[in-house]
Amino acid sequence: MRLYIFLLFISLLACKPTSDEGAAVPEQIDDTTMNLSKSKIPLIKEAQKKALEWKSFQDLLTGLENYDHTASATSKMIDHVNDMLLNPEASFQDQAVFSRIKVLKTRLHIYKSYLGYRTKTPSQLEEKYNNIIRALEELIIQMNWKVNEFRQSNDKLLEDLKSELDPEEK
Repeated sequence: MRLYIFLLFISLLACKPTSDEGAAVPEQIDDTTMNLSKSKIPLIKEAQKKALEWKSFQDLLTGLENYDHTASATSKMIDHVNDMLLNPEASFQDQAVFSRIKVLKTRLHIYKSYLGYRTKTPSQLEEKYNNIIRALEELIIQMNWKVNEFRQSNDKLLEDLKSELDPEEK
């Protein structure tokens, strides 16, 4: 009987929670003190009009404006990017645009993963966030090119071909 009481006492001591005084607590990083980039490249002309009609892209931009650097907010951003891939705006259906969206999605996944690390430095966090903004800017550049430059050059080429075929215009 004493043996059972002794074993019960030992098991209770073994299961006793330890104090957290000696445990290393990861320090909170204040994102307001970091040098986080903001997108400086705007959508222009026709690309801006078409992007306003693309709900997923607008949700992504709104999410970036209200971003609080948490894993849940990053997951929402990833959801917006996934929706951009699933429901693309007809004007932006181009492999180069899709590639840029996938790069943005990858950068968001990297950042979300990094937010879960126990030890992280402000400079590494800043670099990974700035990579997200860089990927967004490259996407915007591609969107501008697709709608404004590519379409205009094709329209100009089509006009030139029509004028060559129609001898009366000369």
